[in-house]
Amino acid sequence: MKKLLVATLTTGLLFAASAQAQEAPAKANTCVGCHGANGNSVVPNFPKLAGQHANYLEKQLKDFRDGFRKDATMAAFAKGLTDQEIKDLAAYYAAQKPQ
Repeated sequence: MKKLLVATLTTGLLFAASAQAQEAPAKANTCVGCHGANGNSVVPNFPKLAGQHANYLEKQLKDFRDGFRKDATMAAFAKGLTDQEIKDLAAYYAAQKPQ
């Protein structure tokens, strides 16, 4: 009985973590215009973010924010992001399925 309870709780936690990982951070609303819903851009000029490695996305956003990468639109958006918001965005887009 105890093993069943542990298995049930573990499964519930896994599903809860999975559902939480899929929830878009508030700042992701700004990204949709160029990068598409869930990071799946349909415009060749804008890269797909879905499925990219979180570390890669985090570095790119920090580089835009800190002026190491140059793009007027991205710099304006990234300038106001905190390190935690960048981590949240990177984790969200890394968890999305590329289409």
